[in-house]
Amino acid sequence: MDISLPSFGHTSATIREHPLALRTVLWLIASLLLLLGSVLRPQGVWRSALGLTRPFLTLGLVILAGAVLDRAGAFRLLSRLPLRDRAGPRLSVALTLTFTALLSGLINLDVAVVVSMPVSLAWCWSRRLSPSRAAIAVALTANATSFLLPTSNLTNLLVLRRAPSWPLQYLDQSWLPWLLVASFTIACLSLLNWGSPLKSSGRADWDSGAAPLVRASAVAPLSMLLDLAPLFLVATAVRALFEGSLVLSGSLLHQTATGVALAAGLDNLPAASAITTTAPASHWAAILACAIGPNILITGSVATLICRRLALESGAGFNPFRFSAVGILLLPPQLALAWAGLHLSGAL
Repeated sequence: MDISLPSFGHTSATIREHPLALRTVLWLIASLLLLLGSVLRPQGVWRSALGLTRPFLTLGLVILAGAVLDRAGAFRLLSRLPLRDRAGPRLSVALTLTFTALLSGLINLDVAVVVSMPVSLAWCWSRRLSPSRAAIAVALTANATSFLLPTSNLTNLLVLRRAPSWPLQYLDQSWLPWLLVASFTIACLSLLNWGSPLKSSGRADWDSGAAPLVRASAVAPLSMLLDLAPLFLVATAVRALFEGSLVLSGSLLHQTATGVALAAGLDNLPAASAITTTAPASHWAAILACAIGPNILITGSVATLICRRLALESGAGFNPFRFSAVGILLLPPQLALAWAGLHLSGAL
């Protein structure tokens, strides 16, 4: 079947659902936290907002830069590799997730999901497989592999703001744990059952290309940028309320567990903005927690929300319980491999 690859910010199916409920909840939480922060620490809110403006603007510029690169065809050749007819389901999934991991590590987490999601969805529609599993796999992989460079995830920059390091020095410590985590994650997600057929009204619809892969509607980058607004407000309020009080201490296990709980519960951006680290081990505990920890809940990172948005607007599903179940299952070995890699690289 001949299918066209959707470009950055576009999908190839009819819009069936708008995730307004989740956005409303985020705005409600942001408003309540900001009100609380304004009452308890009004001066701290302004300082926090000024301190977080640059990282959030950086994220917006990175998303827009990714859009420009994709429009110029920078990702098109690589992204078409998983769509080759001779590649089986598991090999295609592995290629797609490898593509996702490279984009997440070398460029940026949010660019990775926006570029990779349409690729995965197009492949699943063409093979008559459930695209919801691919959407979840892309989100899990992108989050978990977003610590290769300081710029791979804004949470890395927020954690390192009190302990700046040269990019080459950071990469010298991060490449081995990143490779171990990426390889394990891709292998596990590729071995999942991808053979369940997508239910359709009739074979003729698929063969004629009429359903559901039709010229789709667009998901504008502006819409994704607007989703950053409530998260910026949450991060501002949390940083104002807790700055200096959320210090990671204790054993590595305790520090990492605390970071994971904060990243999953608050969203990784406000968590990273509030956490204070005092030693190299604490830096890495926070970085890994804010990268892998969000895979416990769909509200753990902006990238997961983008994946959900693209999946829903393409007509696919995104089961939050399945996302959490797989994320929780993969979390312990991912963290263990990351710590092993850090020890081998001499970071600890």
